[in-house]
Amino acid sequence: MPHPNPMFIDKPFSRAHARQMFAGTDPRKIALLAPALVFDYGWKSEEFTGTLSTNDWTTAVSGGGGPTAFAYSAQRGGTIQGATGTTDNDVTAIHCAQTYLDPEDNPFFLIQWKANAVTTFSFEIGLSDPKTSEALPGCTDVDTPTIGNGVTDILAVHMDTDQTLTTAALIGDGTTGSAVATTIYRQPSGTTGYTPTAAAWQTFAFGLRPNLGYVSIWDGDAFVGRFSVGNAPDANVLVRPYALFRTRHTQTRTIDIRTMAWAWEKNG
Repeated sequence: MPHPNPMFIDKPFSRAHARQMFAGTDPRKIALLAPALVFDYGWKSEEFTGTLSTNDWTTAVSGGGGPTAFAYSAQRGGTIQGATGTTDNDVTAIHCAQTYLDPEDNPFFLIQWKANAVTTFSFEIGLSDPKTSEALPGCTDVDTPTIGNGVTDILAVHMDTDQTLTTAALIGDGTTGSAVATTIYRQPSGTTGYTPTAAAWQTFAFGLRPNLGYVSIWDGDAFVGRFSVGNAPDANVLVRPYALFRTRHTQTRTIDIRTMAWAWEKNG
């Protein structure tokens, strides 16, 4: 029989290898194998089953000592947990410590998170270039889409109950073009704005191409929908995944994150 050593396989652990094995080019099949196809894909996945590595993660909280920074929480399945604190506008946030994802490499980012309560609450989750303050969002106005805080390029789901739009929107902006927003409505009706269900796991799956951004959302097991924006980070502008949560009252919001994973094409 042929030698099983990858040295004797043409382009081992590549898309070509997968297509030879499974006799097809269905992208759904290839996507399932992306973590193993190291010839063509980079992959980073964290299930948060131990102490956060500062080489991989950076936490941020707003001043005043009220919030609790994200840290390992030994609960079912393992999570990291943070809390906003009880001072109005206090924030707890986390981001990838390194910035290396290029929209030309079609990066993908998945996160699973939940909050104990979602009233008087704000969050922003997605990908952006580094912020001036990591304890503030990149979107400074969701009603008239505006990007600030040192950010030039962003794709994020943003919700802020202090704004006119109190449900979530997908925000996109790049170095070129203007900020845009797509209101997220629950499908199939398309008339009810999306607010996460308290204490239910939320799953966001982002996809990024130069100046185009996408997200698919699940609220628990219910599929909310798939949404896009016509502007997003530019090619050759490096971004990284992040998640930020803010109380909009004097009640703390406790956040759990159990998964953050992302992938990118090594060959563009």
